[in-house]
Amino acid sequence: MWRVVLRVALSISALWLAGCAQNPADLPLSDEQSLAPPSLQYLGVGGYLLRWQGEAIAMAPSFSNPATLGQPPLLVEADTAKIDALMPKADDVSMLLVGHAHYDHLLDVPYVLNQHTPKAKVYGSKTVGHILAAAVARERIVDVQSHMADGRQAGQWFYSPQKRVRIMALKSEHAPHFMGIKFLQGSVDEDLTELPKTVWGWPEGQTVAFLIDLLDATGEVRYRIHYQDAASTPPLGLPPQLLGDVKPVDVAILCVGAWDQVPAYPQVLLKRLKPRMAVLGHWEDFFGNDPRHPQGLRLQDIQGMVRVTRENLPAGATLKLPVPFAQLALPAPQRHE
Repeated sequence: MWRVVLRVALSISALWLAGCAQNPADLPLSDEQSLAPPSLQYLGVGGYLLRWQGEAIAMAPSFSNPATLGQPPLLVEADTAKIDALMPKADDVSMLLVGHAHYDHLLDVPYVLNQHTPKAKVYGSKTVGHILAAAVARERIVDVQSHMADGRQAGQWFYSPQKRVRIMALKSEHAPHFMGIKFLQGSVDEDLTELPKTVWGWPEGQTVAFLIDLLDATGEVRYRIHYQDAASTPPLGLPPQLLGDVKPVDVAILCVGAWDQVPAYPQVLLKRLKPRMAVLGHWEDFFGNDPRHPQGLRLQDIQGMVRVTRENLPAGATLKLPVPFAQLALPAPQRHE
């Protein structure tokens, strides 16, 4: 027991002594702007905004980025002024996806839901729902954990109001943060009456990945996107074989943070998905940073993730490492015969 305590203490000390974030000058960054839909906009950390044929979905917008003297925080609270300044117009969003309940993914979601995406429902784990219940109407919270794909078993599809988007949650996991140690584990098992004020009040819960299908007017899948906001150990995070469905994945959204703390990530995932485009997110430092001037995550081999991703993409596939607020054009649609 004392060895585990010592490892945790050393890891926390290492994080606090990690110093400055990395200079991103040597990274292959993308900074495209003003693209017409369908496009994917990176919001920073694990957040994205996706528009398709009159509908939009958001993924875990996170802007507050609290810190204690430039290091990981102990107390956390949404910075509403910062959210208002940085959140793009999103009143057309009908679905907001959250992969897990850590503060760097969920802290800003209550305010975003209530002030910026008034038409949206939020889709996440039971823990996500129990935390959000303190500030969001219960009818706007959808539990996907009870209906997620698990191994070979397919999960339930959830459709947007206009049925141009559908999502399926996939059982996944969150990689350890550092030296094989995962912080902020656990779950919240009943609805809260107020939002947590400390980092410990935002435990991981069940982490999920998502399949996101963009549908045309006939219901045919024009694009399939695989989204992860945390690295995972295969087969966790992999999509199941869908009976009678042979649509391949067009875009894989991957997580740089802690990618090297789990085996075979992202190699196995990319070999299974064979995407035409890979997007690397959650690469920039989020401890008190300004997302308009991003710096690389401390203690992370970002170049290594870029290299491994490139080595495992199919021939002709593209890789994007976007800066916050950059827009990415989706590959030209393909009909699968």
